[in-house]
Amino acid sequence: MAPHARNLGASATLVGVVVAAYSVTNLFGNLGAGIVLDRWGRRGPIVLGLAITALAVLSYAFVRSPEQLLIARAIHGIGAAALTPGAFSIIGDWIASDQRGRAMGLAGAMIAIPAMIGPPAAGILRDTWGADSVFFLDAVVLAITLIAFAAVTRQLPSKAVRRDAQGAAGGDTTPNGRLMLSANATLFAVTVGVGVLVAHLPIVLENSGESAARSGFTFAIFALVAILVMASPIGGASDRLGRFVPLLAGLVGVAAGLAALAIAAGYGAIAAGMAVFGLGYGLVFPAATALVTESAGPGRRGMAFGIFYAVYSLGVAIGSAGSGRLSGLHEDSMGTPFFVAAAVVLVAIPIVGVIRRLPRPR
Repeated sequence: MAPHARNLGASATLVGVVVAAYSVTNLFGNLGAGIVLDRWGRRGPIVLGLAITALAVLSYAFVRSPEQLLIARAIHGIGAAALTPGAFSIIGDWIASDQRGRAMGLAGAMIAIPAMIGPPAAGILRDTWGADSVFFLDAVVLAITLIAFAAVTRQLPSKAVRRDAQGAAGGDTTPNGRLMLSANATLFAVTVGVGVLVAHLPIVLENSGESAARSGFTFAIFALVAILVMASPIGGASDRLGRFVPLLAGLVGVAAGLAALAIAAGYGAIAAGMAVFGLGYGLVFPAATALVTESAGPGRRGMAFGIFYAVYSLGVAIGSAGSGRLSGLHEDSMGTPFFVAAAVVLVAIPIVGVIRRLPRPR
């Protein structure tokens, strides 16, 4: 997106605004999408969101100015806001409570796989046929997904279901702020670390003389380890051990990975730190999403996931912006942003532990 904005004549400042526009509108859209998903059911908002997203992505190939691209990006963020909360709400609605950790782990792996293969695939397409080919292909994939989703979900109720597939005993049906707060506190700490990785690690690697390809491979290590953990039986550990055991273990892993990156002296140490970070993330994500599912009944689950993914976007944004600020304050220590992010995660561990011991609501 950044090269595309530059090719349209955007200034350096406007390039940043264009890139950030999606995240900003998506963050606020997540909150509104939660209300819509609970009031009008899951299927309609997802179908509409897929249609808007496909058209927004297609419009990237036809815009002729940075301002037009900015508008398309904002619409894209709003259109996509219902997709992930809606999909996870459907999983929470129809999966039994003793299988949710496993199901959420598989869903997390399905997010991580395209996140790993998408950027290099887009780079190949752009180098071979130009940036427009990326947008055309993406729009086609979204259109196919829209048709497939609409076809296989025709039996979904128009309103959010009022009980789990296993009946009233299938999971919590009343709001549980303790579970929601635990999941969001964990997610915020982890995504601050993700934001630091995205914004700061490429700079560290560049200063070390590593190539852009090597930088991309480093992030692939994180994604691959997270995928293997979430897709394996480990991803369902929270179904056997309870949600908080893998949640806290994952936070320790994320903090350890960030600390390792802060003191890494070579590429091998950086790769090891990313692997440890991926292990922690792979433990946290299924447990946290299962907690969100159980924090509210089906009639409020859309809102719960809308808040969850708004927190995700907020954490990444704060981590990205904060890493730049810390790098400017301590240019002689490239490890400072990683140390601070590790400290944020470590602070979250006792907070989640205290929340865990709060009395359950009647």
